[in-house]
Amino acid sequence: MAAAVAATVAASLLVAPTPASASFSPGTCTEYSVPVSLTDGGPVDQTLVGELCLPAFGTPKTVQLLVHGGSYNRTYWDFPYQPYLYSYRQYANAAGYATFNVDIVGTGESSRPHSSQVTMATSATALHQVITKLRAGALGPIAFRKVIWVGHSMGTATGWQEISTYGDVDGFIATGGAHTVSNTNAGGIAAFPASLDPKFAPLNLDDGYLSISKLDRDAVMYHGPTSSAQVRQVDYDTRDTYTVGVLVSGLGLFSQPLQDSVTKDITVPVLSIFGQQDVLYCATDAYDCDNLAAVQQSESSFYPNAADFDLVVVPQTGHDLNLHYTAPYSFLTMINWALTHVAP
Repeated sequence: MAAAVAATVAASLLVAPTPASASFSPGTCTEYSVPVSLTDGGPVDQTLVGELCLPAFGTPKTVQLLVHGGSYNRTYWDFPYQPYLYSYRQYANAAGYATFNVDIVGTGESSRPHSSQVTMATSATALHQVITKLRAGALGPIAFRKVIWVGHSMGTATGWQEISTYGDVDGFIATGGAHTVSNTNAGGIAAFPASLDPKFAPLNLDDGYLSISKLDRDAVMYHGPTSSAQVRQVDYDTRDTYTVGVLVSGLGLFSQPLQDSVTKDITVPVLSIFGQQDVLYCATDAYDCDNLAAVQQSESSFYPNAADFDLVVVPQTGHDLNLHYTAPYSFLTMINWALTHVAP
């Protein structure tokens, strides 16, 4: 299926749509501060901030939990620049889904404990509590019957951790996250203490909080020919911190051998979608992303117990699926998959 998709859309994705191509209501949003613990049964001493957005019409039974990756916050899913192109949140609301777009602990408006407390496991535990509250109707006016986890990069890896541990979602859209990482390209990211970044220096963070430069961000997150300089600048301006603990534990999940991978415990339907020009996964020391059959065979083997597994590799697209001219195609692919597997 992925090969047919790639052949059909490769040429058309090189031209960005105009504002007239997206005449839909973006939905209505309310921000919530959610008290959470970082361990099961531990003290509820942290705060996770998120925004619940409801579609303009109808009462949805399903909420999509939007989880960003490292060095990002919830802006990734609701990008402020040309949202008719780059805001997945608006597309999902227009399709009838509710969304809960979160700043994971250690980012955005959420609390920032000592960096040693922020790992994949603690992020997963905190987000499990959010899912429980969404189902119970404790956040907003609806007790949602179903939840779809939508992750990007480290947010996908957090999904691997959370879903395999708690089994509390009904579908999983894994964006920008594959089970092979280019050591050459990932190792070339020169992270540095966020305290040395002028944006974060006033926060007085410990040195386990990290930032990356615009040069590295552009090189790793984007495919230049199909991304906008203005988008890359807004992306850099809205950058956020991540922790050594998230980086180390996340890379551990990406590099788990097949027999040990936590994804074998995921039983819900899964869509894996990433860019054909994603240098973290498509490289000489990682996947040959022109060989879609081989990528499909490899990735599907990591989800042996999933109710269903689909793979889409988006042509001419880098790591940040949401922030390329191809974003509307990625969004519609994700939403069409969701409509087929977990209806609003």
